[in-house]
Amino acid sequence: MANFLATKKGKRLMGMIYGIGAAIVIVGALFKILHWPFANEMLIVGLLTEAAIFFISAFDKPHEEPDWTLVYPELAGLDESGHTIDKKPKGGIQDAVSQQLDKMLEEAKVGPELIESLGNSLKALGDNTSKLADITDASVATNEYVSNIKKASNSVESLSASYVKAAESLTGFSVNSEDASSYGEQLQKVSKNLSELNSVYELQLRGAQAHAQASTKLYEGIEQLMSNLHESVTDTKRYKEEMSQLTTNLTSLNTIYGNMLSAMNFNR
Repeated sequence: MANFLATKKGKRLMGMIYGIGAAIVIVGALFKILHWPFANEMLIVGLLTEAAIFFISAFDKPHEEPDWTLVYPELAGLDESGHTIDKKPKGGIQDAVSQQLDKMLEEAKVGPELIESLGNSLKALGDNTSKLADITDASVATNEYVSNIKKASNSVESLSASYVKAAESLTGFSVNSEDASSYGEQLQKVSKNLSELNSVYELQLRGAQAHAQASTKLYEGIEQLMSNLHESVTDTKRYKEEMSQLTTNLTSLNTIYGNMLSAMNFNR
């Protein structure tokens, strides 16, 4: 069980148990504090849940403290309170090894002078190697110089060929000068024709503008005429209504006069 709780799934399950169990314990305590119904039962359930959580947590592995001295070497030699731990000297084995090495060098007759000479020889070898590298660089530079000279000669040959082609082109240009003059005359004729065409187009454009202005005035006159006709129709309608009213009045007046004449004739 402890191995399972140490896995990722086990840790996640324990987190869920802690959260849900704590919620049940808090709800049971809330029922008991506020004296709600079934408060004793809820408190018992909450305490049993807490006891079960403590029982399961007993199988959880303790947290492993990492060795921080691997990351921070300055912590080496300090206890938990931060005090320095006294270390016993461990130089006995190292001293024995150094003594054996000195004895071997003495038996091989390798003294300080020989070691110094060996160092000087290695230094001279390094200097010669660097000089050899300089010579190699010089040979490489010489090869590059020769290559550049060859490229320059090739460029000169290409340049001379270009000059020959340019001379031939100039010769052909002098031969074709007559064709060029005739070509210029044709261009002048085309330019003249284009100028005349532009003049004709300008005249047509002016005529079109004048026609457009005249059409605009005509449309304005037609609109004015239609407006006047509309007003005259309104006046005619009103005149008709007035004439109808006048006819009605005359009819009524004739009726009155007829009655008056009839009355006068009756009295006679």
